[in-house]
Amino acid sequence: MYKRKVIRFATSIAVFAIFVTVLSSLLISTSCNDNNSTLDPELTQALRQILSDNMEEFGIPGALVGVWIPGEGNLIIEQGLSDIETNEAIMKEDHMRIGSVTKSVTVTVILQMVEEGLINLDDPLSKFFPEIENSSATVGELANMRSGIFNYTEDQEFIILLLENLLRKWAPQELVDVADSNAPYFLPDGGWHYSNTNTVILGMIIEQVTGNSVGDEIQNRIIDPLGLSGTIYPVTTDIPVPFSRGYVEFDPEIGLTDVTFSDPSASAASGAMISKLSDLRKWGEALGKGTLLNQETQQLRINSLSPIIFDPCDDNDPERPKRSCPEYDKYGLGIGELSGWIGHTGEYIGYTALVMYNPETESVIVILMNIFGVGEHVPTKVFREFAEILN
Repeated sequence: MYKRKVIRFATSIAVFAIFVTVLSSLLISTSCNDNNSTLDPELTQALRQILSDNMEEFGIPGALVGVWIPGEGNLIIEQGLSDIETNEAIMKEDHMRIGSVTKSVTVTVILQMVEEGLINLDDPLSKFFPEIENSSATVGELANMRSGIFNYTEDQEFIILLLENLLRKWAPQELVDVADSNAPYFLPDGGWHYSNTNTVILGMIIEQVTGNSVGDEIQNRIIDPLGLSGTIYPVTTDIPVPFSRGYVEFDPEIGLTDVTFSDPSASAASGAMISKLSDLRKWGEALGKGTLLNQETQQLRINSLSPIIFDPCDDNDPERPKRSCPEYDKYGLGIGELSGWIGHTGEYIGYTALVMYNPETESVIVILMNIFGVGEHVPTKVFREFAEILN
């Protein structure tokens, strides 16, 4: 019975947005501790209301939000539940999977390696893995989603296999093989199509060039220098405690399904990481300011931001269904732009995330939710509404 449900949902639409049924309303508990805000009370109330309205509309079990505005104050919102079975409230120290926010980390490692002369953004993929499709695509085109390489999470058979066994371990090459079984979207630099395969390959390049695991390189180059004590690149299904459980709705008649424990190898360098609210504030600042890069490289990264069309994203195959990609105004080298802020969004089994930095005010917004597949990336929607006020 479960397998039939999985197949029915997985073959209907692609990626993790296959779960499109709007969730039934849940009883949402709200932390109204005024000690969590030093912002103007009227602004605080407006931001809280935006979050509450969206959580009710989309049936979000729990959410963590951090807003840090230099010179004005901070706001931490802990709203809803981390565990719907025990009614345990979500807390700001809870760890969650951050999905594609990982991409911004992986590409930062790539840019550091460019600074060190280990690789070049103009290096073709064929230099490292000549057998992969579109092997004339460059490292830079992989990082800014212009390689044309197929996104393996848009492969229906992969989605079925993934959901049948969330604990299965996947080798990065297996994920690339899934992509290679599909035609490319376009020739290298012939368009823009968000592809998890790109960043999986970048992780493989990191490992080939350094001789170390991508997790070790991220630990040594990103996590340790920034003191991200609650952030890991996991290699098992475990999540550091405390953590919020993650959910999805396969069937509205059944309700939410707990999918907390899944093997991170299914996303590898494109989305495996786990973090928490306070660490992601540090990461948002470091990403936005270029703390771990030299000034020239950071400017190169900012200059790489280019307007994109995310719905539908580019695909030259007329026989293939059109797909929508993550919503950005611009995208560049492992970094995106939304409403004038820069950072990255994320989605992984059971969780959604967003980390954004405002270059003008040096403000940071982090949004974490313990659900995915509701038909819209809710952290992005909430952020857009926040930005209308804050901008």
